[in-house]
Amino acid sequence: MIRQKEFFNIECDHCASMLSEEWWDDKEATESLLEECGWKKLGDRHYCEDCWDYDDDDNIITKDGRKFDGNTLQEITDK
Repeated sequence: MIRQKEFFNIECDHCASMLSEEWWDDKEATESLLEECGWKKLGDRHYCEDCWDYDDDDNIITKDGRKFDGNTLQEITDK
């Protein structure tokens, strides 16, 4: 018998690296690993530890040019 089962991992939306070599069968459990692995979920995008950093004002700056408030994680747009 062939059975199909869905598994999850997270890919960085900037550099395409994967959160882990392991795959999980629980989407929420996968996302709960982000912080302990140094990753951030900002808006609807995921960033690995190499693709984001804090600026001098404690805002989060991503390598794809986005800026987020370091406390609320809300995107800051210069309009």
